[in-house]
Amino acid sequence: MNDLIEIKEITVEEASTLIETRQPKGLFYTTEKNGIIVGIDNSTGDAWTDEFENLDKCKDWLQIKPINVEEA
Repeated sequence: MNDLIEIKEITVEEASTLIETRQPKGLFYTTEKNGIIVGIDNSTGDAWTDEFENLDKCKDWLQIKPINVEEA
């Protein structure tokens, strides 16, 4: 069973709107004009972002499952 969440490519403009509005929820990435890939984890509505040199590293970061502190 594959429980990975789909990672969607979005434009830089869509990324700006997503970060500002926190909608829609999900996992996203965009590629800036300088070639830097920005991953956006908005699965919880917090729009966490990080920059990567390649898409594989970005997708690895986006697929890390959060740890529920109450269950740990």
